[in-house]
This record gives sequence, structure tokens and C-alpha cells, in this order.
Amino acid sequence: MSDTDSFIEEVSEEVRKDQLFGYFKKYGWIAGAIIAVSVGGAAYLEWSKSKAETVAQARGDAIAAALAKETAADQITALDALTTDAGGAVSLLAMQKAALQVQDGQIDAALTTLDTLAASDTVAPIYRDMATFKALMLRGKDIEPAARMAALDQLAIPGNPFRPLALEQMAVVKLDAGDKSGAIEILTSLLNESEVSAGIQQRATQLLVALGGELPQQPQLLSGN
Repeated sequence: MSDTDSFIEEVSEEVRKDQLFGYFKKYGWIAGAIIAVSVGGAAYLEWSKSKAETVAQARGDAIAAALAKETAADQITALDALTTDAGGAVSLLAMQKAALQVQDGQIDAALTTLDTLAASDTVAPIYRDMATFKALMLRGKDIEPAARMAALDQLAIPGNPFRPLALEQMAVVKLDAGDKSGAIEILTSLLNESEVSAGIQQRATQLLVALGGELPQQPQLLSGN
């Protein structure tokens, strides 16, 4: 390489360095801001996580203290005081409150609690369905069979986690109405379901046998799972 070429290369390198330094002075604050935001964001996330854990712990302690009261009535009063600041636990508090109301003999109050929860648009579907099912069970034969069957039919939609329980109760409604063949049909359908707990399966099997129905030859029945 000639001296001229070497000189030109050195000058070009210096020019590139000057340009890079100029860019850094002009735009370096952007990189600094990105780093600051990243560090600050990570710190905020950690703070938020710690705060959420603290709040959840305090809420759990408060619920435990409420349920440690001597009487069901006192427990209900204590739970009511927590409801306004329950956050995501409001549905669970309502379910617990309804259970305590039943325990304390406050059936109408329990039904009001469950019906309110079931009708809420701000509650997750699974809690609405749970409240609906518990209210149906609590009312029992006080509901006309057609209305009870219609409500259970909504819970028995494929994919609903309460489908097996709803089918079981639909068989009971049929039996209460004297429709033995209808009850057998529903029980047979229930035992053919793939997602059925051992408890429900056992109850359905016993009832089906008692009604004189034939057990479906399914692997899960034979294995007892």
C-alpha cells in the first residue's frame, strides 16, 4: 500500500470515529433513556409483585381471622366487612358467606347471596355457574321441574365443568317426576362421559343399577377410574 493510500485510510478512519462520536453525542441520550426505562421497569415490576404478595397475605390473614370467629353469624359479619376490599377474592367470599348462612339456618339469605353472585356480570363464569348450581341444590323440589331442568340444562352444556353434576341432577329430576326411563337414559349418557369423577361415577352406577338399567361397557367403568 502506498503512503498516499495509507494516509487516506487513516483520515477515513478518523472521520468515521468523529462521525460515531457525533452520533453518540446527538443520540446517546436515547440509549440512556432506554436503559433507565428498562432498569426502572424491572424495579417497578419487583415492587408491584412484592406489594401484591403483601396485599394477598394481608387479605388471607383477614379472611382466616374472620372464619375463626366463634359463631357462624359472627363469621358472616366479619366476611361482610371484608367484601368491599376483597379484590379478586370477592366471589370466594360470597360462596363462603352463603355456606355459613346455610349453616346458620339463614336459607333465604343464602339464596339471595348465591343469586346475586350468579347474576353478576363482573364475576368469572365458573363462579356464576357454581352459584347457580348451589342455589338449585338448595332450593331442591321447591322449583318446578321444568324450570329446574331448564337451569340444569344450561349447566350441562358440553365443556362446562359442572356438566357431570348437572347431568346427575337432571336424572334425579326425571326420577322425581316418575320418568324412570328418562332417568336411565341420562345416567347412561353420564357414564359414557369421558370427564367424570370417581364419586359421580359411583353414584350414577349405583342409581342406574337400582333402576334396572344396563351399565355401559366403558373402559373407565371396568377399571374403576
